[in-house]
Amino acid sequence: MSIKELLIINHTHTDIGYTDHADTLFRHQRMIIDDALDLIEQEQHRDEASKFRWTCEVTYITADWFRNASSKQQDRFRDFHQRGLIGIGAMPVHWTPLISPANAIRSLKHLHFLKSEGIDARVAIQCDVNGLGWYWTDLLLDMGVDSFLLSPNPHRGMHFNDMQRVFNWQSPSGRDLFTVHGWHYSVGVNTFFFGDNDLQRTQTTIDRVLGKLDERAQYPYPTAIVPITNIAAPDNGYATRGTSEFVERWNAEGRTPKLRMATIEQAMDGVRAAVAASPEPVASHRGDWSDFWVDGVGSTAYETMLARSAERLLPVVDLLSSFSAKGDVTLLDRAADEIQLYDEHTWGAFCSISRPDSPFSRIQLNWKTSRAHNGFALAQETVRKEAQKRAREVVDGKVEGDFRLRRIDRVGDNGLSSVSLPMRPEEQSYYVLNPSSVPRSVYWPVVRDHAGSSPQTILDAYVCEHYLTGMMVRDTDQPSSTHVIAVDLPPYGEAVVKPVAARPAGGLASGPTWIENERYRLEVNPIDGSIKSLRDKAADRECVSAAHPLGQAVYETLENAGLRRFGTFGGNFDWSHMETLVWPKTTAYARRTADTVTIGAVTQNTMGIEIALTLTWYHGDKMSITYRLPHQGQGVEMDTVTHKTPIETPESLYVKFGAPGQSPGIRFDMGDRVIDPVTEQLPLSCEAWVGIQGFAAITTDAGAMVVAAPDAPLVQPFGIQTGNVGSGRQGEEPSLAFWVLNNHWDTNFAISQSGGIPARFRLLPQAQLDVAAARAFAETTGTAPVVVRAYASTEKAATPLITVAANSEVTSRVRKAWDADGMVLTLVNPEDKAVAVSIAMPQHSFRSANTVNPLEEVVSPIDFSTGTAKVEVAAGGTAYIRFSRD
Repeated sequence: MSIKELLIINHTHTDIGYTDHADTLFRHQRMIIDDALDLIEQEQHRDEASKFRWTCEVTYITADWFRNASSKQQDRFRDFHQRGLIGIGAMPVHWTPLISPANAIRSLKHLHFLKSEGIDARVAIQCDVNGLGWYWTDLLLDMGVDSFLLSPNPHRGMHFNDMQRVFNWQSPSGRDLFTVHGWHYSVGVNTFFFGDNDLQRTQTTIDRVLGKLDERAQYPYPTAIVPITNIAAPDNGYATRGTSEFVERWNAEGRTPKLRMATIEQAMDGVRAAVAASPEPVASHRGDWSDFWVDGVGSTAYETMLARSAERLLPVVDLLSSFSAKGDVTLLDRAADEIQLYDEHTWGAFCSISRPDSPFSRIQLNWKTSRAHNGFALAQETVRKEAQKRAREVVDGKVEGDFRLRRIDRVGDNGLSSVSLPMRPEEQSYYVLNPSSVPRSVYWPVVRDHAGSSPQTILDAYVCEHYLTGMMVRDTDQPSSTHVIAVDLPPYGEAVVKPVAARPAGGLASGPTWIENERYRLEVNPIDGSIKSLRDKAADRECVSAAHPLGQAVYETLENAGLRRFGTFGGNFDWSHMETLVWPKTTAYARRTADTVTIGAVTQNTMGIEIALTLTWYHGDKMSITYRLPHQGQGVEMDTVTHKTPIETPESLYVKFGAPGQSPGIRFDMGDRVIDPVTEQLPLSCEAWVGIQGFAAITTDAGAMVVAAPDAPLVQPFGIQTGNVGSGRQGEEPSLAFWVLNNHWDTNFAISQSGGIPARFRLLPQAQLDVAAARAFAETTGTAPVVVRAYASTEKAATPLITVAANSEVTSRVRKAWDADGMVLTLVNPEDKAVAVSIAMPQHSFRSANTVNPLEEVVSPIDFSTGTAKVEVAAGGTAYIRFSRD
């Protein structure tokens, strides 16, 4: 056997839920660490190879333990850590690709806290999930992490025989992250039977598995990592007693390979040393490690929409609070925590499908979905609060929320009676902020003044359908039919304006099945409800292919519904032979477009001209679709609401977007990085479906179609790929299939969905793909401007809060510093050359600047004496600049 030594790491796998109610699990995980400390102490009499060692898997749990532990326990932990008996994984939790780069950095506060307690972590671990977003590589390297271990789950993931490989994962900036793609986290007990006192059984299994590994010649190194979790509870289980004794007996008998207990740091160092000493070259791979398990987010599609909407507000609050004299991110921290726990990989309970009506299942599902609801509510509240603060510093009068009627005589805080309030919306002024790093032409409806009535904790401007489908809560909340808020703003620009008369686009015309403005003519297909024709009039170009429809809704089920979820992803696996955990090779699917399509009337409002349709399927599902040509701004808007009936057999619903032409290509916005999935995915990534952040695009020799999907992050490239047995991709169809919802797996998702589920799509035809324009389109259509009613304030011209000038494309975002006395500007360079950037903030009180790492530790000072900072961002790199007021 090539492998001469196995390094055993004992840890619990952390599911936030699944085995128990999540709140209970936080307390349970504290006891797990307490127990591990005791076991370390009890096993100190053994030889060095057999001494028990423990690894704390994720910083969210480790930091929670530290915040609740006694000083005596904390000291024990620090002592064991310094002596190499306890290790710490650097990742906050195990992520789905939902987590945005902005929220990912916020989640590092747990590692930041542990560092303040004298605890360091330099190895990142992800378990269960089958990948990690590419932007994490530079982020991990920048925060001092030198290696990454993935322990994926072959159940509905990558095949067990593809695991166990070592490579350098090249980051977008060109740096290498030493990476071990290891075995499943329970392989030590489920497959190798370590600790069950049957040494010969273990020997037989090791010989079988390592022998097969040698036959495949995919792991030539003499040292490998074997993770062990508790045999009774692989997830959220206690330290595994008996392991140290087993290792000692094994080695004493001279069995091979040699076993050694290790922390995660020692294990990764051991593999690195073995690789360095080997004549075999280590492979290098560059690209995104797209995850198989991301499809779960489609099983709670409504909550995913809420979570994505809330996550886009986090950088908005950071910007507002950074430039407000009394900016506060307390609520923002709470909102970010809620959204992070939604973005974490655990969906539901282990019996969600087998016993969906069990209190055990329902409680866990409720906890998970509540994270999205709570995060959305907190994000709305903190945006309103910080926007009001900033508006009061800019306007010269009262702002929304200052007038509250709370006396029995109906006199408000301003001394006026309710008869005087509200003013007519079009007579008021409005503070408007562009929270984006790109210029924006704001064109926003004038929304009713709620004058302190419900909802009190949401900006009035956001209580409208233009903000989010379903946000209008009363029929009386209809926006002005004559006036709009219109202003051109630079990046991070603010202004005070008064409404203007609505400006309908030129060239408006319509018929029973089509609408038109000066830029586009859109015709719907009465057969399936898709866009039959979309003519870009300025380019004289047809943007729709008859063979690959644009905006086509497709319902999918199994042809044999009796197979249920095992028919989709297999079952009856033998975990003692993990190589048996494979997907079924053939699965027959039934797919159909709507059975009936009803086309409604064409209407026009201050936002655009639109045509509405209703699609109906045989089993009772309906979808409402509104196609809109906006009066101002770019592209075509498509708003959908799926009116879902509860179905307990596997099902999915897609909206497909095709394009005319040949030689199709795909681009995905993965968060700070736009990739070509054909060339920029790691080998053995999931190619069938991908979780995106902002947009996806199709390119052909006839042009490009950019699809921004604010609410639906799951997309399949080159057509529907569900049946492709794992990660394989089939065909070269020039289309994107967005997974609006799905309920098809056999363990931890909701068994069915019901009610109205919105999903918005924004389409931007291009003559050829312009990635910078696509990114700006997705950013401005996905993140709303901040609009605060300012009553009688005088108008003020647009001025930027911060100016970021570069000699090439650079994207940026602002975050309030953790010590509350500064702000951090993140600069992302997508170019393959270094970019010089100049940053100015002439109207604010920041006095010093430093480049920092993601944990805000100073790297080097920057001259800011003139109020302008100049930095260079490395090719493909990310830079962090901290501005302080001290």
